[in-house]
Amino acid sequence: MKNDILYSFRRCPYAIRVRWALLICEIKVEIREIDLKNKPLDFLNKSKTKTVPILIKKNSEVIEESLEIILWALSESKKGGNKLIYFPDNKKEDIFEIINENDNEFKYHLDRFKYSTRYQNNNKEFHFKNAIKFIKRWDEILSENKYFFGDNPTIADWSIWPFVRQFRIACESQKKTNYLDSSIKNWLDSFEKNKKFKSLMYKYELWEPYSRKKFFPSN
Repeated sequence: MKNDILYSFRRCPYAIRVRWALLICEIKVEIREIDLKNKPLDFLNKSKTKTVPILIKKNSEVIEESLEIILWALSESKKGGNKLIYFPDNKKEDIFEIINENDNEFKYHLDRFKYSTRYQNNNKEFHFKNAIKFIKRWDEILSENKYFFGDNPTIADWSIWPFVRQFRIACESQKKTNYLDSSIKNWLDSFEKNKKFKSLMYKYELWEPYSRKKFFPSN
């Protein structure tokens, strides 16, 4: 295999954070955009979790967890000292803790707010109010720092902002107001208005087994 391969879905926040890490670490991969409602057999045969993102390394090793792909990207990055900025040794435990909080607690409420009809006996407002609690607490952190752990973004910021973005989109679609305070809004804007955002969200055609290879980033 000549290239590392990333199976992705454009709007999935887990896939977004992986693609962001690849952009920042300046790593190019073959990208295979898939339809989650019609997953290709090749993908299903390679993935135990049956969901994106997954990375197929050149040696055929499969990485299925988005955070593990991010850490792999850091290890492969040729940007040297920047690795310690994005994942400082003295903050590793705190970084993992806040990512875990996002991936398990915040996302639990986010899903039940955004996709309320998918869950039986679901109280959408209850989950909105609980999601807001995390947003408020993160805003307090960001009112003192530009990013979660100081003046520079870490993999914690990379991992969480796509989910806050998803929360914002859900609030807008459901006509919610005043859902982001200024500090967390500015933090989210720093990613969405970044010049790399266009490359991050580039719309690829769906992959098929005989498709011509496409690469991420596209330029």
